[in-house]
Amino acid sequence: MIPMNTINNGWRHSLVKRAAWKRIKQLAAHAYADRATAREAATGFRKVLDEAHTLRHLTRSANVSKRNFQLVTSPGFPSPAWDLWIRNELHRVRPIAGHTEGLLLAIMAMTKKCPLRCAHCFEWDALNKKEALGVEDVLGMIRKFQERGVAQIELSGGEPLNRFNDLITILRESDHRATDFWILTSGYRLTPERAGELKAAGLTGTSISVDHWSTAEHDRFRGVEGSHEYARKAVKNAREAGLVTALSLVPLRSFCRMEDLLRYADMARDWGAHFIRLVEPRAVGHFADKEVELGAGEQALLDEFVRVMHTDRRYRKHPVVDHYASYQRNVGCSGSGKRFVYVDTDGQIHACPFCQKPCGSVLHQPLESLYANMEEAGGCHVHETV
Repeated sequence: MIPMNTINNGWRHSLVKRAAWKRIKQLAAHAYADRATAREAATGFRKVLDEAHTLRHLTRSANVSKRNFQLVTSPGFPSPAWDLWIRNELHRVRPIAGHTEGLLLAIMAMTKKCPLRCAHCFEWDALNKKEALGVEDVLGMIRKFQERGVAQIELSGGEPLNRFNDLITILRESDHRATDFWILTSGYRLTPERAGELKAAGLTGTSISVDHWSTAEHDRFRGVEGSHEYARKAVKNAREAGLVTALSLVPLRSFCRMEDLLRYADMARDWGAHFIRLVEPRAVGHFADKEVELGAGEQALLDEFVRVMHTDRRYRKHPVVDHYASYQRNVGCSGSGKRFVYVDTDGQIHACPFCQKPCGSVLHQPLESLYANMEEAGGCHVHETV
């Protein structure tokens, strides 16, 4: 078993929280002309943070490459990307003069190519067709988002590692000082050498899809024999290269049993992952017109799994669990240009990967008009957009 010496628990996590709060107050003091407004903005943002921490039982963080990561979907602290995220959030509480409100996250599908045949793929209808986006197209879209202050970008597909050389070029030519970059991958051909190159080019982390603790069940779900084993090797290679490493799990109804979830968590710990990312299934893409969405019982079980993982001392060395869908149900969805968006393999913008309603081209239209289009289209089709 790989030693898990990068999870902050107890007093270590408390120290990180104190340092982060001190930095938030400093950023607020610099952002506003008077102390009263700075204090008001910081206090308002703290209420948002406290709600998120309570709902998601955020009692620990992952320490990777001298930065602390509370969730997969937010930048590591300390860093310019984390500072940018905080300024964006302060601006939402009390507008900052001259500040342009940016996104927390942009998910960008950079390729239609994929060697797998995953049961749940939300880009299924576009897979393995002619590429629509060149390197300069992807870079141009990234620059648009960065000009408006995006804190994190996740490059997906298809399988982004299928365009490895392009991926390296995109990372090298992007400004990764003020934006964290991740890839969403199956782990396909993520060798030690490639993991090292990605880290050197500016990659922050990898979210590697693993949908079962059982090798046979994962390979069946992914449609390719051996995919579980190369995902395991990819986790090891990414971690050893100094990348933040998450396992992304789509928990089907049949998987929503505590024994399966805990066995998966044990596997993630043994592999050395820093995070488990729970992505609840939606009836889109390859799952279109299928009854896959979880019921109240399964959703409650996932909530209990997160609580147990983050509060039971027996799991102190296990990965942090990031379960955004639970937060959506309680607070609302932050997609549709509020805090995140999805850009598909043709450069079309959507509220999120699961609310697939094209609202215009990031290649050819200003972001302001695209956000307006998403608001007019109604945002998330399941939750209130906030």
